[in-house]
Amino acid sequence: DLDWVQRCDITSKSPIVVESTEDDLDRELKFYQQALEAVTMAKNNIEKAGVPFSRPNDYFAEMVKSDSQMARIRQKLLDQKTSIQNAEEAKKQRQLRKYGKQIQQEKIKEREDKKKATLDKIAEVKKRLRNGNAGNGDDGGDDDFDINVDSDDDSSSRQTFTNKGKNGRPLPNKKRQVKNAKFGFGGKKRGLKKNTAESTNDMSGFSAKRNKSAEFSRAPNKGIIKRPGKSKRQRTN
Repeated sequence: DLDWVQRCDITSKSPIVVESTEDDLDRELKFYQQALEAVTMAKNNIEKAGVPFSRPNDYFAEMVKSDSQMARIRQKLLDQKTSIQNAEEAKKQRQLRKYGKQIQQEKIKEREDKKKATLDKIAEVKKRLRNGNAGNGDDGGDDDFDINVDSDDDSSSRQTFTNKGKNGRPLPNKKRQVKNAKFGFGGKKRGLKKNTAESTNDMSGFSAKRNKSAEFSRAPNKGIIKRPGKSKRQRTN
């Protein structure tokens, strides 16, 4: 007879009893309990025989797949993970843009409604001013635009236009004056260098010494032999 290490057979102590063969959960549980009992018995027998069965900590086993193949598989998994993350991020950005556009449209609509309401109020106030009913108290004083016609803004604007310059035109505001002093004030650009009667008669900028040159002072060179004309050359030939 062979030793148990050579045979490695295990017989369960108790048989499997299943109440209903249609109950998959109960049947699988009984299989699991029987396999666990067999593994425990086999472990005890191997320990009694003194045969090592567990892998030591410093054991080096050669991989079935090469390192290059595993690196390609790892890179493929990383690429798939990155693509999934990018797709999720793009989906989230699309949702955010859609929500942002919706919020923007709501803000624009709210701003337009507020502007329209303000213009309607102003038109109503102007109509009452034209009819001479402004400030009479006929409306009960509950209007949001219960304003005074002679406000500070109107008086300041009238004061600004009453300040006139040398040519009789109203002066610009302070901000415009500062910019004009720093960068210029525009005006006419065409014809600035055009001569006039005053500029033509003005000889203050002329200097005879500066404008004197050898081109105007030297006498013509008499040593230069000029080429004879065509008719003269034909007669000599």
